[in-house]
Amino acid sequence: MPWPHRIGRAALLVWILVAAAPASARAGEDEKNEDQKSAPAEYRNKLTIAYYDFSSGVSGYDFNIRHTFKSGTAWIGTYHETDGFDQTRIGYEYDYHGSWLTLVPSILAASHGFVGVTVYAEAGHHLFAIGGAGRTNLEPYWNLGFDPNDYIQLGGGYRDGDGNTILAYAIHDNRLDTGQTNTHLYFRRYLPDTWRLTVDTVNEHGTGDDGIAVNAWAVSVDLDWRRWFVRVARDPHVNYTADHQVRVAAGLRF
Repeated sequence: MPWPHRIGRAALLVWILVAAAPASARAGEDEKNEDQKSAPAEYRNKLTIAYYDFSSGVSGYDFNIRHTFKSGTAWIGTYHETDGFDQTRIGYEYDYHGSWLTLVPSILAASHGFVGVTVYAEAGHHLFAIGGAGRTNLEPYWNLGFDPNDYIQLGGGYRDGDGNTILAYAIHDNRLDTGQTNTHLYFRRYLPDTWRLTVDTVNEHGTGDDGIAVNAWAVSVDLDWRRWFVRVARDPHVNYTADHQVRVAAGLRF
């Protein structure tokens, strides 16, 4: 099915999820504020430690720390695999939030000579359109976002006055002719007693670097409580490879 049609079906499914969820007393509007709301405002740093289990027997480990400034976020991280691949990265994003426009450009550099830039935008108020794009220099990079590195992004979303969010969008490779398209169904809900639930379900469709044809579903679930958080994910073809991956991440804000 063409990827724009999958967005429409995704939007309907996510809307049903939100309509069935209980009410929340949280407040906030944009993604930056949503992340900060899980912990008191003085927590501007976030440490994440992650473990990746590959079906091929390889294991991966990642350590990432980020700091939120008034109008941007900087991060540094390092990734290690037991097969010998290591990569350290550093990045920065600028966050602009106007009355009807959100614009988030970012730049990332990593060892092995990798450089990439992205831009993300939302246009609208509670109901908004989503657009984005990314470009790299095509040097080796193990993408921990698990979407195509060189892409165009289209979709839409809704965010209510409590910060509860639903998104349906597709990230499509528009450079390497792989047909890789990740269609996301994203749901975030604030719960009583400072709990927050996030579910991201992804349809992966396209051709991998080794010619493997992929049409599968991946899912990740995040649970936040005050300054603590944990994420569990299952991906049957991680980064369009033959590997099935289970990943677990946890951390804190401070």
